Amino acid sequence: MYILQESLFSFEELQKMQSKDRLPIFFSSLDLRPYAKELRSRSPRGADGHCRQGILRALLAAPFEGIDTFTALHHRLSTDLRFRYQCGLSLDREAPSISTLSRVFAEMTKKELAKRLFEDLVERCRQEGILDGSHVAIDSTAIRAYEKKQPKRKSEQTGNANWGAKLDSFGNKITWFGYKLHLAVDTKSELPLVLEVTPAHVNDGERAPSLMEQAASKANPRFFMLDAGYDQLKVYEAARNVKAQAIIPLNLRREQEPPAGTTANGTPCCSMGYAMTGPLSIDWTHGIEKITQHNRTFVRIEWV
Repeated sequence: MYILQESLFSFEELQKMQSKDRLPIFFSSLDLRPYAKELRSRSPRGADGHCRQGILRALLAAPFEGIDTFTALHHRLSTDLRFRYQCGLSLDREAPSISTLSRVFAEMTKKELAKRLFEDLVERCRQEGILDGSHVAIDSTAIRAYEKKQPKRKSEQTGNANWGAKLDSFGNKITWFGYKLHLAVDTKSELPLVLEVTPAHVNDGERAPSLMEQAASKANPRFFMLDAGYDQLKVYEAARNVKAQAIIPLNLRREQEPPAGTTANGTPCCSMGYAMTGPLSIDWTHGIEKITQHNRTFVRIEWV
């Protein structure tokens, strides 16, 4: 059965919807006044600065519009009056400079305002019943950095961007310099419950227990779905500690292919790949396969 998930807007409407239509919908659901208040300068000196709430809107809208540098954001605000107006910035003065955008972003990062905004939105979605939380998927994605690249040993000492590597779905090795975004996502609503950002070299399994614990504090997960990279004992234990079950494919970690007719742990299996069940022992001596199950010995087994 092929069923498409319902959306607030149809696909055709989303295609026709331009930036001038998307941004008001995006901003109307966010009350940024409490966060912008903490970004205001407390010094009575100097000229009146730009609206901090408007700059905060511009910074939040930047990734939404595919803008990934302060220079590009300043250029967009300077040349696109509609975009500047929708962000709530004044049209009768110049757009915020690159240094102003960078300074506000640094202050927002220092005070963890983006993290607080994310957590408040998650709580709001939970209260309105948007989040189910019974099935949670955990994974990570690469974030490339624009910082100056340096040797891995030196990067580990700074705690900032570092070199990371992983295999894609086709088994190809991918390397990048930057960070890694770890996510715990509600599979029903496809909305994130928890996120963490680490240097790119941090192993996925190291952050999974923390993600599980935080997700359990915001919802009641029954199952955690993870890929084979999380096949570690501490991940299973972390899921059990929050009364949930971790579903992870077995990671053979470069083990050799088992002999025909057996599983990876040596258990005999039928032609369909199903392992024999029940107490058994195997004797491979003298090249004769003798399988003992339930106190009976078989030299050859016919599977039905």
